[in-house]
Amino acid sequence: MPDWSIKIVPSPTGGGAAFQPDLHGARPGDPLRTMQDDLVTWNNTTGQTHQPWPATPEWSPFPKDQVQRGTPNYLSDPIPAGQSSRPSYDVAQPTDTTPPPTTWTVYYVCALHPSVASERGTIVGTVYPSA
Repeated sequence: MPDWSIKIVPSPTGGGAAFQPDLHGARPGDPLRTMQDDLVTWNNTTGQTHQPWPATPEWSPFPKDQVQRGTPNYLSDPIPAGQSSRPSYDVAQPTDTTPPPTTWTVYYVCALHPSVASERGTIVGTVYPSA
């Protein structure tokens, strides 16, 4: 299980921040491609606190009662400026459909700035192929 990092960077379009996979050649807004059970952290390089929060494909933040620390929907505690996220996010395969998907997308926004269009990101998860 690899560990991945997403940088929280100043938005290139001005105002707010953006989520950028910490990979050579990645740009703000690019999806992070992962495998099931990989671990993801966020590195806040901005001067403001941010908190990745799960959202619908239409970018509506999940209600707080659906996002509890220690559950699969929880991405991170608030991340102060210049800090890294805690806890790490485990890219868990969704189990709410039958059969479970082999590829899925986790949509997220900043819980503290949910209406800022640049503060949106995606993580694409894939199940490891069977041997």
